[in-house]
Amino acid sequence: MLKISTLKSALLGLMAIMLGWSSAAQAQTACGLSGISASAAPLVYDPFNPNGFSSNNIVMNISRINPQGGGTTSVLNFFLKPNLATGANAAGIQLIPLSVSGQAALDGAGLNIFYPAGGQEPTMLPINTMPSAGNRFAKISFTGNNAGSDTVAVTFQVVLPPNLQLNAMQSLAFDASFSCNIQGGQLNGQTQTGSRANAVTFPVTVLSALRTYYAGTALDFGEIGNVTTGSLAGTPKLTSPSNYVFVQSSGAYSVTLASQNGFQLYKPGAAVPGDKIAYQLRFLGENVNSTTNPAPTSIAITKSCKPATLATTGNVLPIRATLLEGGSGKNPSPTYSDVLTITVTPLIYSDPGVNLCASL
Repeated sequence: MLKISTLKSALLGLMAIMLGWSSAAQAQTACGLSGISASAAPLVYDPFNPNGFSSNNIVMNISRINPQGGGTTSVLNFFLKPNLATGANAAGIQLIPLSVSGQAALDGAGLNIFYPAGGQEPTMLPINTMPSAGNRFAKISFTGNNAGSDTVAVTFQVVLPPNLQLNAMQSLAFDASFSCNIQGGQLNGQTQTGSRANAVTFPVTVLSALRTYYAGTALDFGEIGNVTTGSLAGTPKLTSPSNYVFVQSSGAYSVTLASQNGFQLYKPGAAVPGDKIAYQLRFLGENVNSTTNPAPTSIAITKSCKPATLATTGNVLPIRATLLEGGSGKNPSPTYSDVLTITVTPLIYSDPGVNLCASL
């Protein structure tokens, strides 16, 4: 009988602070947003947490653009939506403004102003339109007219549902769409609309979430005492084809495999060749045996794998053994066995992985 040892998986904590602006060209308006930046410690998100998280607040510094020729942005209506990189992966996120600090008033507090890709967007014009539960956006009415009043701090509640398809260490960037009104100067009373790509990048630490287990039965050849080595060419003995290692991961991962006995089945206390039976193992597209990897406990297979994703299908990695020697002529024993150790480890966030391991 061939046994699989308990699968080992080491979780690697990953975190980063991603702040700042994209250099992509923005819609040109005389009023609007000059920048939205995060000013908080990284949020920590575990995609496998069944509750996600909903109690995390983050402060966004919002600065208004003021037109040349005098005047200021008086009223700013805006909402957030996914950028091209985040896309559908952001579905289910909620970004809820709670309060404002500075020389401004906030309407729309308590409303989720995030709109998923392809969703119906709110109506923000005319500029005096008020946000509501059926028309969700944030309205900031600036009350100051000097440089010190150009930036206000808005506290957001950030809600991330469980099982978001986020890669480990992915920063969550959102585009902002806005409408704004000018007070004073040459453009007094004008209302303009615009958008800014990657206007806000939330600093998010996505844990290197990895879930793995062995599925199936023991890799067992059954009774082989009467099987001769010569008969195996015409009547091969293989373990079940339904055994596999299953992996879900938010990032790339590595897999290693080692055999305690160098891909030989040992009887208890094995000391001579008659106490050992050779077999071959196929895993991750490779065939390994006591000829290719004779050293006991040495790493026989190492693979770098692209992310398995958190989808329920994950990565299925089949594993199957083929008998190379029969038990006939070997020293009798109720059991012959080996122990395989498979280690699945998350890779650092910047490593995208090499192989589509489920296809090997």
